[in-house]
Amino acid sequence: MLTDDTSAKAGEVYFRRLAEMTPSERLDVGAALCQAGDSLQRAAMRRRYPLAGDGEINFRIAVTRFGTELANKA
Repeated sequence: MLTDDTSAKAGEVYFRRLAEMTPSERLDVGAALCQAGDSLQRAAMRRRYPLAGDGEINFRIAVTRFGTELANKA
């Protein structure tokens, strides 16, 4: 899956590199991307709600990820 802002050559390099990775390496990359996304979302929530404690931040993130109903149940 390439977007309009990615050249065909860059896409080839990207997919070739993915194909060269072991399953473990691909899993590590995926985990690192998830962790980066989580860190970015937490930083954004902390900027938006500077007085919120950890519990409130966790709840607000759960709402954005899973919806209010499921976040309330959790």
